[in-house]
Amino acid sequence: MYCLCVEYPMPAAPEQFRAYYTARHLPLASRLPGLLSYEVAYPKSFNDTADVPFCIFRGYFASAEAMEQALFSETGAEVAADVPNYSPTGCRMYHHPVALSQQAAA
Repeated sequence: MYCLCVEYPMPAAPEQFRAYYTARHLPLASRLPGLLSYEVAYPKSFNDTADVPFCIFRGYFASAEAMEQALFSETGAEVAADVPNYSPTGCRMYHHPVALSQQAAA
């Protein structure tokens, strides 16, 4: 499995970001070909000095190739073109293979 991570900085209008992202962008992103599942988080810092993103998107694909095909598809182009509509300062993207985790001891 392969993960696409997208991090968004704190927007000027957080509630407008959330409303647009939820109503418009996520339904568009969910149409990416080969996307198996995704998750969205709005992390909170443990202290005021931590530089955490406002929002994190993680999309899961079967492989790096499947992710690349999705990003370079027509839908991928639509998704990329939509970002300035809710995040004018853009986003940070990275990707990685997903390592299987071990269950924590009880």
